[in-house]
Amino acid sequence: MEDLSKLNVSAGLRTTLRAIAQGKAEKVYVAEDADVFVRRQVAEAAAEKGVEVERVPDMKTLGKACALQVKCACCAVLR
Repeated sequence: MEDLSKLNVSAGLRTTLRAIAQGKAEKVYVAEDADVFVRRQVAEAAAEKGVEVERVPDMKTLGKACALQVKCACCAVLR
């Protein structure tokens, strides 16, 4: 996984879903250990808009990649 801290990202479920719905998401990352509800929502929204989804081993790794001090279930790389 690439270092997302240097990219324009939107972290968290609501902002990720909003970015996908508005067509602003270029790629989406989802943590494997995130809640099933979160993974399903993001996967369905991304599939509808044709956005690539990449799975990450855990929320801690994704949070660190986004330069956050907390875990992160999902994020979107913005255009």
